[in-house]
Amino acid sequence: MVEKNNKPICAGFIYLTNSDAVLLEWVVSDPEYRENDRKEAIELLITGAEAACVEMGKKYMFSIGRNKNLIKTHKDLGWKADAKPSYELIKKI
Repeated sequence: MVEKNNKPICAGFIYLTNSDAVLLEWVVSDPEYRENDRKEAIELLITGAEAACVEMGKKYMFSIGRNKNLIKTHKDLGWKADAKPSYELIKKI
């Protein structure tokens, strides 16, 4: 989570696996936060998650995104995005 003046700006979850890969998911931000440092806060969240994963010895990070701005931020930070979209599949069993 990234906060400013004790107010949460954005947060996300790192899901660990039994491999060298992790998932960075459910990245959310306060929709009412409109200060100029909003993008920097999201970048700090992602780079902080990367640093935590490196410290744990992980080698790969994976994330799923729909939000164009969040995808652009990931790309700006060196993440690769598949040009062909994929779909999440769910089945109630």
